[in-house]
Amino acid sequence: MMAKKIKVKVIYDRESCIGAVTCTVAAPKYWKMNDDGKADLIGGKKNKKTGKWELEIELTENEFKALEESAVACPVQVIKITKE
Repeated sequence: MMAKKIKVKVIYDRESCIGAVTCTVAAPKYWKMNDDGKADLIGGKKNKKTGKWELEIELTENEFKALEESAVACPVQVIKITKE
């Protein structure tokens, strides 16, 4: 049986990122460090109106937990995750 998928939206304020690396440790499938010392949201697109990076994705419960952990672990709370 297929695992139930959850629709999720990630909103990431990259400008305010301090490069703590906690997101990449918690969820390396979704985050990678860039040469400028900030994290990149893998597959994310920049919203020209808000200036924030966004990603809409369907995840299993386990994938969602890892992604959610990356938001919780961020010391400056620049990652917001909502279930659609």
